[in-house]
This record gives sequence, C-alpha cells and structure tokens, in this order.
Amino acid sequence: MGFSQSVVLGSCSFILGMVFVCQVVDIPLLYMPVTEQALENAYSFYQMWYEAPGAVKALFHVALGLPLFALLFKLHKWNESAMFFDGSSIAMHLATIILYLTIHIQSLRTFLPESTVTTTYSILPQPPKREIPPTNAEKIESVRVLSAGNALVGLLTLGVIFMQIGQEYAKRQEEKEQIEIDRKIAIERESAKKDQ
Repeated sequence: MGFSQSVVLGSCSFILGMVFVCQVVDIPLLYMPVTEQALENAYSFYQMWYEAPGAVKALFHVALGLPLFALLFKLHKWNESAMFFDGSSIAMHLATIILYLTIHIQSLRTFLPESTVTTTYSILPQPPKREIPPTNAEKIESVRVLSAGNALVGLLTLGVIFMQIGQEYAKRQEEKEQIEIDRKIAIERESAKKDQ
C-alpha cells in the first residue's frame, strides 16, 4: 500500500468517524418519531460544531480535501486499476464534497442563528441576510435533511474505502498469479533444458 492510498484511507476514516459521531443525534431524527428533545439535541450538537474555532473547521476541510488530491495523484498512472478503482473513488468523493457544500452548509445556515465566531478567513462566501427568519417547520426540515445528508456521506465514504481496499486486494491477487505464472515458466524451461 502506497502513501497516497494511506492518505485516502486515513482521511476517509476520519470523515466516517465524524459521520458516526453525528449518528447520535441523526438516528432519532431519521428513524424514530421526531420529538422536541431530539430536535433540541440536534440543534445544540450542530451548533457546537458550527461555533467551533477556525482550526477545527480547517482540520475538517483538510480531511475532506486530502483524499481528492491523493486520488488525483494516484490516477496519473492511468492503468486499468487506476481508472476503475481510483476513478470510482474520485466520483464518490466528489459527490461527498458536493453534498457538503449544497446540503450541509445550507442546512446549518437555515436552522442555526448567525455564527458569533470571527475568523480571519472563510472558504465560503457569507450568506445574504435573511429578511424573514426561518419558521419552525423550515428548521425541522433542514435538520432532518442534514441528518439524511450525513447518512449519504457515510455511504459514499464507505464506498471510497471499499474501492481502495478492493484495489489493494486486486493488486495482491495479480502479484500472486504473476508469481505462479513465472514459476510455471521456470519449470517448463528447466524441463526443456533437461530434454536437450
């Protein structure tokens, strides 16, 4: 296993761990009747992350971006393994990033108040000020959509991990088969030399 593959697996495992942590508040919103307590737990949980210092957000963004760069670096080999396994992994990871930018950020901005944390940088532009505050129904819907988005991110991240594991397994199987072929060729050459 190479360095790039280790970066992909490590970063995706970190993202998957974050998704599993979020399941504590997501499961009551998705798979059980929604209660006021479940909503309050979700609001306070996601506000904790939304109000996190810039270093925490930067760590998460690095963990989200590293696999894409590592996969693009691995893809430059342009063999069948890279095209299938790394290409599929790139597609799934891009879908994860798109989900984050379109669902997670927008949902957080809907059900949470304006952030009080000031940072010296921002990757995303500031949203326009809302003229009408979100209704309670909009907040509930956006937190449930965020929970569903977390489930999708978990599935996509598992897909990336399984593709990388599959690539390593296929590589090792190919090496075993090549060793067996080389051994048979060596035996045939030895027997041909003896016959002469």
